[in-house]
Amino acid sequence: MKTLLFPGDRRVELAEVPTPTPARGQVLVQVKAAGLCGSDLHQQFRVPASEREGIVVGHHTSPDTIPGHEPAGVIVTLGDGVTTLAVGDRVAVAHVTGCGHCVACRRGRDIDCPEKVFYGLDRDGAMADYMVAEAKDCVVLPETVSFVEGAFWACGAGTGYAALTRGGLVAGETVAVVGLGPVGTAAAFFAAKAGARVVGFDPLDERRDHARGLGAHHTIDPTDPGAMEQLAELTRGEGADLVIEASGVAPGRASTIQIAGVGGRIVFVGLGNRTVEFDIDQVIQKQITCMGSWVFSTPDLQDMIDSAVDLGISVENMVTFRYRLDEAEKALSEFDAGSLGKTVFVWD
Repeated sequence: MKTLLFPGDRRVELAEVPTPTPARGQVLVQVKAAGLCGSDLHQQFRVPASEREGIVVGHHTSPDTIPGHEPAGVIVTLGDGVTTLAVGDRVAVAHVTGCGHCVACRRGRDIDCPEKVFYGLDRDGAMADYMVAEAKDCVVLPETVSFVEGAFWACGAGTGYAALTRGGLVAGETVAVVGLGPVGTAAAFFAAKAGARVVGFDPLDERRDHARGLGAHHTIDPTDPGAMEQLAELTRGEGADLVIEASGVAPGRASTIQIAGVGGRIVFVGLGNRTVEFDIDQVIQKQITCMGSWVFSTPDLQDMIDSAVDLGISVENMVTFRYRLDEAEKALSEFDAGSLGKTVFVWD
């Protein structure tokens, strides 16, 4: 089968490798769509070739590991003992798999498992014609949900949705989203669909325009010296009820304290590795609640997709770029340069 590899130094490599065979409790998925995520860039694609073999976010990765953790496709082979799925099922695959036995896993929270494994990082992922997945990590895609949507739900869209749930969004509230990449734009989209008033923050004109086209009611350039005055005017001086921080950069994270109103909630969802200075006195005086949201559980992924279908909500229009696997060099070059919206590899 054909696969994509990231040897490092911003290079891509197409390779032919044997098609894997599913073991007990596993399935073989013929991949139909595989999304690109920002973590693919900074954990694998941009990494110097000399550093590609090693530990990333506590997990081992290698240039020989097939990348990609946003898969959707069709089950073509069942491993022994798989009874909950059938050949021909259309599925998305949750991108973290746990041991299956600990308390976190039994709650469906594989992301909290001490022995969790990430598809596309320390186990082969989605950027190949076929991938092996644990049957327990697969969620069924209704016929009305495209494979491209399923791939986006598997990480980016689902992460944005889960951040709003974590923050306890209430219809009629003002929601500020800091960082309008794929996760932030998804959060803005879902917040607007849930009846919130949405204000998006991003320094890029194109991203602000894109977010407004998907439901954000107002957008602000955070580098504008008058950004906070604009927010005050929009909220009559009250600030945001809920702030979703999806940029993962220090200035964006620090700005949330100013953006949140009295009694506001902040959900941090964008990962970053730099120290951030916070005005803790403002947190106290404004009585702000700060939370973290790290993706979602596998049962939550199924619930999110099913709920979207019932509500007639599609995330198809958020996917702005589609490429074949043999166009990977162009896809990664444009994605690395900050392409707008979501990028997905497609097979049909």
